[in-house]
Amino acid sequence: MAESIFHFAVGFAAGTVLFLPALVRRFRAHSKMSAFFARWAATAFGLGGFAVVPGLLGRMGLPASRLADWWMNIFVLYPFLNSIKKGGFIVGTSVVIACATLMYGALLLAILMAKKARRAAAE
Repeated sequence: MAESIFHFAVGFAAGTVLFLPALVRRFRAHSKMSAFFARWAATAFGLGGFAVVPGLLGRMGLPASRLADWWMNIFVLYPFLNSIKKGGFIVGTSVVIACATLMYGALLLAILMAKKARRAAAE
């Protein structure tokens, strides 16, 4: 069975990657980014939390046979990931750090671009 951090990382990565094309479009258009970043972070963390739900249900007493059913794949492929990966603490932590760094870097870049645009408008 895979670690909870691994499941969280898969959901977090899916939420992060889902918004990358829109991020590139917004950077190229120089549009406002604050609401976009809020939606991006909420989606990424929400999908990460959603992916951990079966693990929490298992800790609360749901039988392992129910957690391995095909319909549990709606929770970001929970049984599938358990069947292919044992453990996953290091991988999960690395993916979470990489995705959070990507978000933070994009946010800093957006702030720098907004400052540059304000300076150009003031001149």
